[in-house]
Amino acid sequence: MGQPLSIDLRTRLLAAIDAGMSCRAAAARFGVAPSTAIRWQAQRLVTGNAVPKRQGGDMRSHRVEERREEILALWEARKDITLDELREHLAGIGLTVANSTLHRFFVRHSITRKKETGHAVEQDRPDVLKQRRAWFDSQLDLNPDRLVFIDETWTATNMARSHGRSPGANACGWASRTAHRKTTTLVAGLRKSGMVAPMVLDGPINGEWFEAYVAQVLAPDLRRGDIVIMDNLSSHKRASVRELVEAAGATLLFLPPYSPDFNPIEKAFARLKAMLRKAAERTVQGLWELIGKLLDFFQPAECANYFSSCGYDPD
Repeated sequence: MGQPLSIDLRTRLLAAIDAGMSCRAAAARFGVAPSTAIRWQAQRLVTGNAVPKRQGGDMRSHRVEERREEILALWEARKDITLDELREHLAGIGLTVANSTLHRFFVRHSITRKKETGHAVEQDRPDVLKQRRAWFDSQLDLNPDRLVFIDETWTATNMARSHGRSPGANACGWASRTAHRKTTTLVAGLRKSGMVAPMVLDGPINGEWFEAYVAQVLAPDLRRGDIVIMDNLSSHKRASVRELVEAAGATLLFLPPYSPDFNPIEKAFARLKAMLRKAAERTVQGLWELIGKLLDFFQPAECANYFSSCGYDPD
Protein backbone atom coordinates (compact mmCIF):
# COMPACT_ATOMS: atom_id res chain seq x y z
CA MET A 1 0.00 0.00 0.00
CA GLY A 2 1.40 3.42 -1.00
CA GLN A 3 2.05 6.30 1.35
CA PRO A 4 -0.52 9.15 1.59
CA LEU A 5 0.30 12.34 -0.27
CA SER A 6 2.14 14.90 1.82
CA ILE A 7 0.57 17.56 4.03
CA ASP A 8 2.58 20.19 2.12
CA LEU A 9 0.99 19.21 -1.19
CA ARG A 10 -2.48 19.16 0.34
CA THR A 11 -1.93 22.60 1.93
CA ARG A 12 -0.73 24.20 -1.33
CA LEU A 13 -3.58 22.70 -3.36
CA LEU A 14 -6.21 23.88 -0.88
CA ALA A 15 -4.59 27.32 -0.79
CA ALA A 16 -4.98 27.52 -4.57
CA ILE A 17 -8.67 26.64 -4.22
CA ASP A 18 -9.03 29.34 -1.55
CA ALA A 19 -7.47 31.81 -4.02
CA GLY A 20 -10.33 31.14 -6.46
CA MET A 21 -9.09 28.19 -8.51
CA SER A 22 -11.53 25.34 -9.18
CA CYS A 23 -10.87 21.89 -7.76
CA ARG A 24 -10.27 20.50 -11.25
CA ALA A 25 -7.83 23.28 -12.18
CA ALA A 26 -5.98 22.94 -8.85
CA ALA A 27 -5.71 19.19 -9.38
CA ALA A 28 -4.19 19.72 -12.84
CA ARG A 29 -1.65 22.22 -11.48
CA PHE A 30 -0.44 19.96 -8.67
CA GLY A 31 -0.60 16.68 -10.57
CA VAL A 32 -3.35 14.83 -8.71
CA ALA A 33 -6.71 13.43 -9.80
CA PRO A 34 -9.68 15.81 -9.75
CA SER A 35 -11.49 13.41 -7.37
CA THR A 36 -8.57 13.72 -4.95
CA ALA A 37 -8.81 17.51 -4.87
CA ILE A 38 -12.58 17.29 -4.36
CA ARG A 39 -12.14 14.77 -1.54
CA TRP A 40 -9.53 16.91 0.24
CA GLN A 41 -11.76 19.98 -0.02
CA ALA A 42 -14.76 18.03 1.32
CA GLN A 43 -12.70 16.64 4.20
CA ARG A 44 -11.56 20.14 5.15
CA LEU A 45 -15.12 21.45 5.11
CA VAL A 46 -16.25 18.63 7.44
CA THR A 47 -13.26 18.26 9.79
CA GLY A 48 -11.45 21.58 9.44
CA ASN A 49 -8.27 19.96 8.09
CA ALA A 50 -7.00 17.68 5.32
CA VAL A 51 -4.72 15.50 7.43
CA PRO A 52 -4.33 12.06 5.80
CA LYS A 53 -6.53 9.34 7.28
CA ARG A 54 -5.02 6.16 8.66
CA GLN A 55 -4.43 3.68 5.86
CA GLY A 56 -4.84 -0.12 5.95
CA GLY A 57 -5.65 -2.18 8.99
CA ASP A 58 -8.95 -3.69 10.01
CA MET A 59 -11.54 -0.97 9.47
CA ARG A 60 -14.56 -3.18 10.22
CA SER A 61 -13.60 -4.82 13.50
CA HIS A 62 -15.86 -2.64 15.57
CA ARG A 63 -18.89 -3.76 13.57
CA VAL A 64 -18.05 -7.42 14.21
CA GLU A 65 -17.21 -6.81 17.88
CA GLU A 66 -20.68 -5.32 18.36
CA ARG A 67 -21.96 -8.82 17.54
CA ARG A 68 -19.34 -10.56 19.67
CA GLU A 69 -21.72 -12.41 21.98
CA GLU A 70 -23.85 -13.64 19.09
CA ILE A 71 -20.86 -14.85 17.06
CA LEU A 72 -19.32 -16.66 20.02
CA ALA A 73 -22.67 -18.27 20.83
CA LEU A 74 -22.88 -19.60 17.26
CA TRP A 75 -19.35 -20.97 17.56
CA GLU A 76 -20.11 -22.59 20.93
CA ALA A 77 -23.18 -24.28 19.45
CA ARG A 78 -21.29 -25.51 16.38
CA LYS A 79 -17.53 -25.72 16.79
CA ASP A 80 -17.19 -26.81 13.14
CA ILE A 81 -19.04 -23.80 11.68
CA THR A 82 -17.23 -22.41 8.63
CA LEU A 83 -16.48 -18.76 7.93
CA ASP A 84 -18.80 -18.92 4.91
CA GLU A 85 -21.67 -20.19 7.08
CA LEU A 86 -21.02 -17.56 9.71
CA ARG A 87 -20.80 -14.81 7.10
CA GLU A 88 -24.14 -15.92 5.60
CA HIS A 89 -25.77 -15.86 9.03
CA LEU A 90 -24.52 -12.34 9.73
CA ALA A 91 -25.66 -11.17 6.30
CA GLY A 92 -29.13 -12.41 7.22
CA ILE A 93 -29.22 -9.99 10.15
CA GLY A 94 -27.87 -7.07 8.14
CA LEU A 95 -24.13 -7.27 8.81
CA THR A 96 -22.04 -7.72 5.67
CA VAL A 97 -18.42 -8.68 6.33
CA ALA A 98 -15.70 -10.62 4.55
CA ASN A 99 -14.31 -13.97 5.66
CA SER A 100 -11.00 -12.26 6.39
CA THR A 101 -12.73 -9.97 8.90
CA LEU A 102 -14.24 -12.96 10.67
CA HIS A 103 -10.86 -14.72 10.64
CA ARG A 104 -9.28 -11.73 12.38
CA PHE A 105 -12.14 -11.73 14.92
CA PHE A 106 -11.35 -15.32 15.93
CA VAL A 107 -7.61 -14.60 16.06
CA ARG A 108 -8.25 -11.67 18.41
CA HIS A 109 -10.18 -14.01 20.68
CA SER A 110 -7.50 -16.75 20.51
CA ILE A 111 -9.80 -19.16 18.65
CA THR A 112 -7.97 -21.00 15.89
CA ARG A 113 -9.02 -23.67 13.43
CA LYS A 114 -7.93 -27.20 14.39
CA LYS A 115 -8.70 -30.75 13.47
CA GLU A 116 -11.72 -31.97 15.37
CA THR A 117 -11.16 -34.45 18.15
CA GLY A 118 -14.61 -35.85 18.62
CA HIS A 119 -15.74 -38.45 21.11
CA ALA A 120 -18.37 -41.15 21.05
CA VAL A 121 -21.78 -39.63 21.66
CA GLU A 122 -22.44 -42.51 24.06
CA GLN A 123 -19.97 -40.92 26.48
CA ASP A 124 -22.63 -38.33 27.23
CA ARG A 125 -25.20 -40.90 28.29
CA PRO A 126 -25.91 -40.59 32.04
CA ASP A 127 -25.08 -44.24 32.77
CA VAL A 128 -21.80 -44.10 30.84
CA LEU A 129 -20.88 -40.73 32.29
CA LYS A 130 -21.42 -42.10 35.79
CA GLN A 131 -19.09 -45.03 35.10
CA ARG A 132 -16.43 -42.78 33.59
CA ARG A 133 -16.46 -40.50 36.62
CA ALA A 134 -16.37 -43.44 39.00
CA TRP A 135 -13.33 -44.82 37.16
CA PHE A 136 -11.19 -41.81 37.96
CA ASP A 137 -12.57 -41.46 41.45
CA SER A 138 -10.77 -44.75 42.13
CA GLN A 139 -7.44 -43.74 40.58
CA LEU A 140 -5.88 -42.78 43.93
CA ASP A 141 -5.85 -46.49 44.70
CA LEU A 142 -3.86 -47.37 41.55
CA ASN A 143 -0.08 -47.30 41.42
CA PRO A 144 0.90 -46.27 37.85
CA ASP A 145 4.08 -48.37 38.11
CA ARG A 146 1.93 -51.51 38.33
CA LEU A 147 -0.55 -50.74 35.54
CA VAL A 148 -0.48 -52.80 32.33
CA PHE A 149 -2.84 -51.61 29.58
CA ILE A 150 -3.75 -54.21 26.95
CA ASP A 151 -5.29 -53.62 23.53
CA GLU A 152 -5.26 -54.70 19.89
CA THR A 153 -4.73 -52.75 16.68
CA TRP A 154 -4.62 -53.60 13.00
CA THR A 155 -1.62 -53.29 10.72
CA ALA A 156 -1.48 -53.97 6.99
CA THR A 157 0.86 -54.34 4.03
CA ASN A 158 -0.59 -51.28 2.27
CA MET A 159 0.10 -48.73 4.99
CA ALA A 160 1.55 -45.50 3.59
CA ARG A 161 1.49 -41.78 4.24
CA SER A 162 -1.55 -40.08 2.75
CA HIS A 163 -0.01 -36.64 2.07
CA GLY A 164 3.09 -35.37 0.31
CA ARG A 165 4.34 -32.33 -1.63
CA SER A 166 4.33 -31.55 -5.34
CA PRO A 167 5.09 -28.45 -7.42
CA GLY A 168 2.35 -26.04 -8.41
CA ALA A 169 -1.04 -27.55 -9.14
CA ASN A 170 0.37 -30.97 -9.93
CA ALA A 171 -1.11 -33.92 -8.07
CA CYS A 172 1.12 -35.59 -5.53
CA GLY A 173 1.32 -39.26 -6.47
CA TRP A 174 3.57 -42.23 -5.97
CA ALA A 175 3.30 -45.95 -6.39
CA SER A 176 1.69 -47.75 -3.46
CA ARG A 177 0.14 -51.12 -2.96
CA THR A 178 -3.64 -50.93 -2.67
CA ALA A 179 -4.80 -54.31 -3.94
CA HIS A 180 -4.15 -57.72 -2.35
CA ARG A 181 -3.24 -56.17 0.97
CA LYS A 182 -2.79 -58.38 4.00
CA THR A 183 -4.23 -57.20 7.31
CA THR A 184 -2.75 -58.48 10.55
CA THR A 185 -3.39 -57.84 14.23
CA LEU A 186 -0.99 -56.64 16.90
CA VAL A 187 -1.84 -57.33 20.54
CA ALA A 188 0.41 -55.70 23.13
CA GLY A 189 0.62 -54.16 26.56
CA LEU A 190 1.87 -50.80 27.75
CA ARG A 191 3.60 -50.20 31.07
CA LYS A 192 4.95 -46.89 32.25
CA SER A 193 8.37 -48.28 31.35
CA GLY A 194 7.57 -49.31 27.76
CA MET A 195 5.71 -51.66 25.44
CA VAL A 196 5.45 -55.27 26.68
CA ALA A 197 4.08 -58.67 25.68
CA PRO A 198 3.61 -58.05 21.94
CA MET A 199 2.10 -60.65 19.64
CA VAL A 200 1.16 -60.44 15.95
CA LEU A 201 -1.24 -62.78 14.23
CA ASP A 202 -2.57 -63.31 10.75
CA GLY A 203 -6.03 -61.79 10.47
CA PRO A 204 -8.45 -60.52 13.13
CA ILE A 205 -8.43 -61.68 16.71
CA ASN A 206 -11.17 -63.71 18.43
CA GLY A 207 -11.81 -65.09 21.90
CA GLU A 208 -9.68 -68.21 21.42
CA TRP A 209 -6.74 -66.25 20.08
CA PHE A 210 -6.95 -63.71 22.89
CA GLU A 211 -7.06 -66.43 25.53
CA ALA A 212 -3.97 -68.00 23.95
CA TYR A 213 -2.26 -64.61 23.99
CA VAL A 214 -2.96 -64.11 27.70
CA ALA A 215 -1.79 -67.63 28.57
CA GLN A 216 1.36 -67.76 26.44
CA VAL A 217 2.52 -64.14 26.11
CA LEU A 218 0.96 -61.84 28.70
CA ALA A 219 0.86 -64.02 31.83
CA PRO A 220 4.61 -64.85 31.78
CA ASP A 221 5.32 -61.11 31.69
CA LEU A 222 3.12 -60.25 34.68
CA ARG A 223 4.40 -59.75 38.21
CA ARG A 224 2.49 -60.22 41.44
CA GLY A 225 0.65 -57.02 42.25
CA ASP A 226 0.27 -55.87 38.63
CA ILE A 227 -3.07 -54.42 37.53
CA VAL A 228 -4.08 -55.41 34.00
CA ILE A 229 -6.53 -53.02 32.34
CA MET A 230 -8.50 -53.76 29.16
CA ASP A 231 -11.53 -52.41 27.34
CA ASN A 232 -14.91 -54.13 27.28
CA LEU A 233 -14.53 -56.39 24.23
CA SER A 234 -16.35 -59.68 24.66
CA SER A 235 -13.14 -61.60 23.91
CA HIS A 236 -11.51 -59.85 26.89
CA LYS A 237 -14.30 -60.76 29.30
CA ARG A 238 -13.97 -64.53 29.13
CA ALA A 239 -13.83 -66.13 32.55
CA SER A 240 -10.66 -67.99 31.51
CA VAL A 241 -8.90 -64.66 30.81
CA ARG A 242 -9.53 -63.46 34.36
CA GLU A 243 -8.41 -66.81 35.76
CA LEU A 244 -5.12 -66.64 33.83
CA VAL A 245 -4.41 -63.07 34.95
CA GLU A 246 -5.22 -63.77 38.59
CA ALA A 247 -3.18 -66.99 38.55
CA ALA A 248 -0.18 -64.81 37.72
CA GLY A 249 -0.81 -62.76 40.86
CA ALA A 250 -2.30 -59.78 39.01
CA THR A 251 -5.68 -58.03 39.10
CA LEU A 252 -7.91 -57.57 36.05
CA LEU A 253 -9.92 -54.37 35.57
CA PHE A 254 -12.10 -53.23 32.68
CA LEU A 255 -12.32 -49.65 31.44
CA PRO A 256 -15.71 -47.93 31.36
CA PRO A 257 -17.57 -48.40 28.07
CA TYR A 258 -16.80 -46.00 25.19
CA SER A 259 -13.60 -44.81 26.88
CA PRO A 260 -10.59 -45.29 24.58
CA ASP A 261 -9.37 -41.91 25.86
CA PHE A 262 -8.68 -43.63 29.19
CA ASN A 263 -6.28 -46.12 27.57
CA PRO A 264 -2.76 -44.72 27.02
CA ILE A 265 -1.78 -47.55 24.68
CA GLU A 266 -4.01 -45.92 22.05
CA LYS A 267 -1.48 -43.09 21.86
CA ALA A 268 1.40 -45.54 21.53
CA PHE A 269 -0.42 -47.36 18.73
CA ALA A 270 -0.99 -44.05 16.93
CA ARG A 271 2.75 -43.33 16.95
CA LEU A 272 3.57 -46.90 15.90
CA LYS A 273 1.24 -46.63 12.91
CA ALA A 274 2.84 -43.33 11.87
CA MET A 275 6.22 -45.08 11.82
CA LEU A 276 4.76 -48.01 9.86
CA ARG A 277 3.31 -45.66 7.25
CA LYS A 278 6.70 -44.02 6.86
CA ALA A 279 8.40 -47.40 6.36
CA ALA A 280 5.66 -48.68 3.97
CA GLU A 281 6.63 -52.34 4.38
CA ARG A 282 4.89 -54.51 1.78
CA THR A 283 5.35 -58.08 3.03
CA VAL A 284 3.77 -59.72 6.05
CA GLN A 285 7.05 -61.09 7.34
CA GLY A 286 8.77 -57.76 6.86
CA LEU A 287 5.88 -55.98 8.58
CA TRP A 288 6.06 -58.25 11.61
CA GLU A 289 9.83 -57.89 11.90
CA LEU A 290 9.52 -54.12 11.59
CA ILE A 291 6.90 -53.98 14.36
CA GLY A 292 9.26 -55.88 16.65
CA LYS A 293 12.03 -53.35 16.00
CA LEU A 294 9.81 -50.29 16.35
CA LEU A 295 8.41 -51.35 19.71
CA ASP A 296 11.90 -50.84 21.15
CA PHE A 297 11.63 -47.13 20.28
CA PHE A 298 9.13 -46.52 23.09
CA GLN A 299 11.19 -45.23 26.00
CA PRO A 300 10.02 -44.83 29.64
CA ALA A 301 9.78 -41.02 29.47
CA GLU A 302 7.49 -41.18 26.44
CA CYS A 303 5.31 -43.89 27.94
CA ALA A 304 5.04 -41.96 31.20
CA ASN A 305 3.76 -38.99 29.17
CA TYR A 306 1.08 -41.21 27.63
CA PHE A 307 0.01 -42.22 31.15
CA SER A 308 -0.13 -38.61 32.29
CA SER A 309 -2.14 -37.44 29.27
CA CYS A 310 -4.79 -40.07 30.07
CA GLY A 311 -4.99 -39.07 33.73
CA TYR A 312 -2.65 -41.62 35.32
CA ASP A 313 -0.08 -39.43 37.01
CA PRO A 314 3.29 -41.23 37.12
CA ASP A 315 4.32 -39.13 40.12
